[in-house]
Amino acid sequence: MLEYRIVEKAPFTVVGVKRRFCSDTSYQEIPKFWSEWAAQNPRVPDMGMYGVCMEMDGKDFDYWIADDYQPCEDMPQGCQWAVIPGGLWAEFPCRGPLPQSLQSVNTQIWSEWLPALKGYTLSGSYSVEVYAPPADDPNDTMSYIWIPLKKES
Repeated sequence: MLEYRIVEKAPFTVVGVKRRFCSDTSYQEIPKFWSEWAAQNPRVPDMGMYGVCMEMDGKDFDYWIADDYQPCEDMPQGCQWAVIPGGLWAEFPCRGPLPQSLQSVNTQIWSEWLPALKGYTLSGSYSVEVYAPPADDPNDTMSYIWIPLKKES
């Protein structure tokens, strides 16, 4: 049984970089994207609060390495912005080393939790990974997966 809670969230805007992925290879390719991005951007240490999956089309989707958009600051070169709609979200905690803990919970969400979900349906073709600052012990690392929901009528 997955631990989760359903919460209301306001819309928010993110700024970041994106790349198109296929779900068949995303568990291998997305960590490479993060590594490449970090190696090319060592002076942007606070970017990467979110991993956002958007514009899902079958097995293909855009994955963003993103942070909160601050309109009073210049947008970093090569970045874009996107609005994440507000509404109901299922929020799943992921504990442990990354990316394994996050990928394990993500697999359970899509293969077990969503098919068994009662009273709610997905409300969009996007999801959000939320990263906290790294813990001293990788086993204590916390991250979250947010899935947008709507109540069934």
